[in-house]
Amino acid sequence: MDTKIAVVEKGAITRVGALFVEAFGHTPALLVSDGNTLGIGGFALIQSLEQQGIQVRQCCFAALPQVYADEHSIERVRLSLAQDASIAVALGSGTLNDITKRASFEVDRPYMVVATAPSVDGYTSYGAAVSIKGFKQTLPCNAPTAVVADTNILCTAPMPMIGAGFGDCMAKFTAGSDWIVADQLALQPIREDIWKMVQTPLRKVYAEHKEIANRSQNSVGVLFDALSASGFAMQVMHDSRPASGAEHLISHIWEMEHLEMDGLPVSHGFKVAVGTLAMSFLYEMLPRMDFSSIMQRPAESWEERGESIEQAFSFAPALLDQVLPIAKSKFLCGDALKTRRKAILRALPNILRRCSVQLPPFRELRQAMAEVSCPLTYADINTSKDNFLHAIRAAQMIRNRYTLLDLLYEAGFLEEALEAFDQNIF
Repeated sequence: MDTKIAVVEKGAITRVGALFVEAFGHTPALLVSDGNTLGIGGFALIQSLEQQGIQVRQCCFAALPQVYADEHSIERVRLSLAQDASIAVALGSGTLNDITKRASFEVDRPYMVVATAPSVDGYTSYGAAVSIKGFKQTLPCNAPTAVVADTNILCTAPMPMIGAGFGDCMAKFTAGSDWIVADQLALQPIREDIWKMVQTPLRKVYAEHKEIANRSQNSVGVLFDALSASGFAMQVMHDSRPASGAEHLISHIWEMEHLEMDGLPVSHGFKVAVGTLAMSFLYEMLPRMDFSSIMQRPAESWEERGESIEQAFSFAPALLDQVLPIAKSKFLCGDALKTRRKAILRALPNILRRCSVQLPPFRELRQAMAEVSCPLTYADINTSKDNFLHAIRAAQMIRNRYTLLDLLYEAGFLEEALEAFDQNIF
């Protein structure tokens, strides 16, 4: 793995300087922060580095408007790194980490991240989730060499950021179910070692959700450890499959649409939380669907499919150059579709059995997420039911990773499944 040092403990901010020297020697440091994170831990971090004789420069984004992980922010950090041989130290959460991760990769350097909130699983992951020309994608880049998280800081993070991290963690329930679907269809076999890296700490977090809601320092540390474990799993596999399923693809659509609330971008974890509940609901509906008619179900031609995709991305037609090739690469018709539908019929009993063990009951999961301040409905993230359903449809079009949405689309049941969403739930 790329990550050689991982420290999650009370008072860890005071150890940053010594850990930096352990990882990189006495190379100069470039502190990448924003107007919020600099005030949270920046001065203690700089003091710790300077006590070790490390020269520190800064690249600080404004607190408002919130920095966005795109090519422009990456370029700003890359140009700052190019001024000398500095190693970047990201002080923040998901966005600043992804920007720093990609910028460091572009100048072929390692980097360190000092987390300020347990809000995402991307701290330790291989790859950076960024938008390039408006299209949300995961760009290749190395994970951090060192990860430091001070639980004194983590447990005082704003509750929405803790809720965002909890939502991102709960996504591993539905992401795991999507991997089960792909495994049963012999499309992407589950690796048991990686599965356990993600799913074991996930269940510990779920069991401690009340303590996390109460900001227990130990339990918030457990949440951060679970999020980090997901990142480590992605490092080992060089793929986000262990931690990301259809719920993340739904969130990607909203990120492409620049979903906002009160003038600020809706956090990744909040979008993922709503996507997770949507997919949990669909999995709970799956046993109630009558698949006996699967071979007679109508299917789109590629021409019809292309029109559907163009309509789905009418909000950003420039994205079609990237979406259409991906959608076409996994589009099945004729004998290939018949073969897949037969495979779905054969696999369905095992999919239902395994996913019933994997997933908590929908209402139980929803209640736990409510207690940790996660959004529960599309209205909670400032969107409409029509947009909510649109995001689910569009999510099936943007990645090759097989999910329940692909199964439902190929079986001819996706629209019927979407009709099952109850206004009282979403």
